[in-house]
Amino acid sequence: MMGFYALVVGGYGTFATLADYSETLLNSEKVTRDYVRLLEEHSKRTIDSADLLVLRLIDRIVAQGHLPQPGEYDTERRLMAAMANASPQTETLYLIDPTGRLFLASRPIPQSAVDSTERDFFPILKSGHETLFVGKVVRDPFTTNFTFPVARRITDAQGRFLGIAVATIPNLYFKEFYHNLAVGSTPAMGVFKLDGSILVREPITRDDDVINRNMSDSQIYTKYLPQSSIGTYRGTSDYDGIPRVVSYRKIEYPPLLVWMSVAENDALADWYWRAWRNAGIAFVTILVMIGLTWMVLRAVQHEEIARDDLERANDSLRRSNADLEQFAYIASHDLQEPLRQIGSYVQLLERRYKDKLDSDASTFINYTVEGVKRLQGLIHELLAYSSVGTRRSPFAVTNLTDLARRAVMHLSSDIKNSGAEVLVETLPTLSVDAPQIEAVFQQLVSNGLRFQIKGSVPRLRIWAEEHKDDWVMSVKDNGIGIDPQYFDRIFLIFKRLHSRADYPGDGIGLALCQRVVERHGGRIWVESEAGQGAIFRFSLPKVIHQPAQLPSNP
Repeated sequence: MMGFYALVVGGYGTFATLADYSETLLNSEKVTRDYVRLLEEHSKRTIDSADLLVLRLIDRIVAQGHLPQPGEYDTERRLMAAMANASPQTETLYLIDPTGRLFLASRPIPQSAVDSTERDFFPILKSGHETLFVGKVVRDPFTTNFTFPVARRITDAQGRFLGIAVATIPNLYFKEFYHNLAVGSTPAMGVFKLDGSILVREPITRDDDVINRNMSDSQIYTKYLPQSSIGTYRGTSDYDGIPRVVSYRKIEYPPLLVWMSVAENDALADWYWRAWRNAGIAFVTILVMIGLTWMVLRAVQHEEIARDDLERANDSLRRSNADLEQFAYIASHDLQEPLRQIGSYVQLLERRYKDKLDSDASTFINYTVEGVKRLQGLIHELLAYSSVGTRRSPFAVTNLTDLARRAVMHLSSDIKNSGAEVLVETLPTLSVDAPQIEAVFQQLVSNGLRFQIKGSVPRLRIWAEEHKDDWVMSVKDNGIGIDPQYFDRIFLIFKRLHSRADYPGDGIGLALCQRVVERHGGRIWVESEAGQGAIFRFSLPKVIHQPAQLPSNP
């Protein structure tokens, strides 16, 4: 047993741990995909905002028809500075003339920044590139920060090349945004040009890597980007050698690559904890099972002894129950003879000494006769109740419609006297003790006829409903109804809710019905409200297994 348990625990634990491992990595892939979409939107909005400044500056120059003249430099510089300061993602805004000379900027121009002919964007835009161009990262001569340019060519109404307008975006702007994401302890993300040039990367091993390092030979460019412009993969980083989960997205305009990754160790940190926790739980559980197994082995011996004792007690209990039912039957049967003698002699006294007795004596005799009759009725009912377990018929396949109709026929005199209407619908055919089930129908119909508001005409309906495993018989009346608080009490023997003067009876009928139905493996209950009539329902299984027969009374 211990080997089997260890095998089950080990096998399930291994399977659950591996499944958790895969699910954890899949969740980390989803996280990187979500974040890379966020980075894509942030990168596009940042570049679009810088490009908007460039377009506004170009529109102003085109409207004037020429580049700003020396006499206009102060006014234009203040305007450009205001535009740059209002844009948090823009570091510097400047203009370059057709010769490549930087002649006007939002910041004071250092001498080293005058010549721009060596910048990557100048020859491309001068040669006729008509759309936005994002250049490589340089150390900004204005602030010495790492920035990359967003540039456009300027042409007049005749299409002549007037110069270039440039807005620079600092790497620090992206890094601050990346740090606010707080994705694990070693996240990595960035924006690259499609030729492999680094625009932004975080973290970066050396600051000069953004200028000197090209990632075009990394697997994201050589293996994955040629297959799909959007993707997620797991692999070792070509930059820092850390196994990572990487998601990337290619931006069509401007042509850029945005990517984001988390280290597999970060992604699996919670999984490692859960794996060790589960291993500890399994180990403790096995120790507990060892202890329990030892206890079970000790308990088995005691259980075998207790089982033998229980079997002997059950046999004794069955014999006692049988003897008790036999005693109840015999006692109730034998009590009837002395009662009949008492009743006969009291009536004989009344006839023989009628003229010699006063009125009180006659009243006492009448009370005695009525008491004898009532006690005879109680004994008769008790005899019927006790005989449910002893005097019974074999179960046989019987049409319950016929049983219900015979029960109604036995009450034809009461039905005729009260003018009642009793509707018996089609009932199923089941294997039952026919006399006992017929007695149940007769008792329920009799109750529906008796418990009526004075002056009302009884109306009863008998029908059946099929369920998955059983049939439910229902007997509905329009009588006085029952308060729900008494639903359980009415099925107790000799428990009555009304006086005999109002509604005659001995209070044993429903108890008898309950015992018959339970013998058939069903149950009986009532649905009613005071003054609203009642529906008595009892269930009978579709397949009834006949109980073992006890010895019947002679």
